[in-house]
Amino acid sequence: MKGLIKAQIYQLLRTRVYYMVMLFFLAFGILFGSVEYMNGPDELEEWQQLTASDFATRMQMIPTLSVMGMAFFAAFMCADDFNDKTLDHELLSGRRRTQVYFSRAIISVTVCVIFSLLMFAVSLVSCTLLEGWGDSIPVSAAVTRILLTVFPMFRISCFFCMIAYFIKRPGIVFLTIYGLINAIGLLNINSDHTYVLTGLNTATQLLHYDEWHVFGLESGVNMIYLTQLDPAFLVRSIIVSLAAGAVYLMIGYCYFRRDDLA
Repeated sequence: MKGLIKAQIYQLLRTRVYYMVMLFFLAFGILFGSVEYMNGPDELEEWQQLTASDFATRMQMIPTLSVMGMAFFAAFMCADDFNDKTLDHELLSGRRRTQVYFSRAIISVTVCVIFSLLMFAVSLVSCTLLEGWGDSIPVSAAVTRILLTVFPMFRISCFFCMIAYFIKRPGIVFLTIYGLINAIGLLNINSDHTYVLTGLNTATQLLHYDEWHVFGLESGVNMIYLTQLDPAFLVRSIIVSLAAGAVYLMIGYCYFRRDDLA
């Protein structure tokens, strides 16, 4: 198992296309972090320049962008070795299917989750460097919310791995996931008051801050953000994310265990 994981890490570090895709998406993350600076003052008040703490309350688009990069990594890390029969060689050399499956799944999920965190980090850091942090929310609140997205992103990564083992063709896997993302986007998930119907819905809700607009007679508009999360939603999102992720991985393994690898 350790040898297979090391082999996957070695292949990951030696594949240039992974670096190119990661840099491409990270550049988009930097762009999202800079867009408020380029747009100038906020629409609420002509004088109000948004700070990084304001941007931290408006990061719901980052998970949507992240899942596209995660789909690429999961598709190629889990399915690419079907094409050159690497999986067949590993099995013929005495490796168990459990080892072959989970060595790729572990690396794929780990890379996807780390990638999603990097997307948040580069966006927030670039915005902070350009505009300063500000005082809308504390840094600890923003970091806590971002770290909590690890759970829904774990769930999404496991789902992508399962799809990759079903289809076994990286390009088709990526297109299939892209189609699923768009199809889910057409669903009316706003009626899901539990916010755990999909992993993306959970991640978006974790980044949502309830807010108040305070209008003064001699001052501009002030925004007050509530940084505390609903404990019931937090527990629900963690349990459902971990359980759903485990189920996806086991479904993928059950299929792979009986697959003829053709």
